[in-house]
Amino acid sequence: MTIYFTAANDDAAAAALKSAPSGDETVTSEITPSGDAFTALIELVWGKSLDELSDDEAERSGVATTLTEGIARLGDALVEALADRDQGELEDLAGPWADQVPALKDDEHLVDFLGNLQHLSRNAKASGGGVYAVETFS
Repeated sequence: MTIYFTAANDDAAAAALKSAPSGDETVTSEITPSGDAFTALIELVWGKSLDELSDDEAERSGVATTLTEGIARLGDALVEALADRDQGELEDLAGPWADQVPALKDDEHLVDFLGNLQHLSRNAKASGGGVYAVETFS
């Protein structure tokens, strides 16, 4: 299970290793930022495969950067792109996303996930922080 959350900076995000984030500013999902499903989402957002991005572009465009084992930071460009999209655009991503990743068959679940991730992205953008993910094992 992965918990997506906002934090002011990398040091604040690292606290999630000691105490899992909870509350309104979290999203819990089976979708991990290092998995194929998240890669497919990034490729849909940018309209091209990760292979077409340089390493620097990939990091800025949304490939999660591992801060330390168990914690990742989503790319600033992805956070900004999700924050700036309207609900209709997010709903339009869910169908093709489910088609690319057979394990994600429930479009409504994906729309909810995208909407929740957008909420985190907007809050992170407004506060100057970032969106992070921590994998839990409970």
